[in-house]
Amino acid sequence: MTEQEIQALIDASLNSFKSEIKTEITTANQGLASSLTKEIKKLQAPQPTVAEPAETNQEKLTLRALEQQLTDLKTQLANKDLETVAAKRSSAVSQVIANSKALSPSALQKLFLLDYVDKIKQEGDKWYVAQGESVSTLEDALNSYLSSEDGKAFVPPSGVKGSSAQETKVTPVDPNQKPKAADALFESF
Repeated sequence: MTEQEIQALIDASLNSFKSEIKTEITTANQGLASSLTKEIKKLQAPQPTVAEPAETNQEKLTLRALEQQLTDLKTQLANKDLETVAAKRSSAVSQVIANSKALSPSALQKLFLLDYVDKIKQEGDKWYVAQGESVSTLEDALNSYLSSEDGKAFVPPSGVKGSSAQETKVTPVDPNQKPKAADALFESF
């Protein structure tokens, strides 16, 4: 055999050996590749389950935060409701005091509210004072307060001069009736 034939025979056997090894490596690699793919899938599958508890933990945290915000809002609304009721009560007492023409209305309002703040209630548009089992209107309670020792300081003085004088009441004059001469003379003085 010549050197070229030997070389060709060696090349042919090497090529066949190469191709056999390639096919064996390819089939072995395919099994290895599929097993590696399975292993990767197994490793990737637990990761979402690990992420889910983290998400639920975050959801729990946000749920707790939302519950806290909800309770804070409820307390704020309750405080605003109390402030609104207090403002309405103060306005109603101020209105009644203005109608009574009492002296020092702001001081009277502060003292009256100090004594009656827990007893003043509202039903619809009406304000009343509940003292135990007795219930009276706000106007009646104020008049009762003004007749008490504490409230006498706010009652305006009468127009009568002297201790033995009696207060005279002016009768309203009918606008359609002509005044009498004595009344006109009395009014001029």
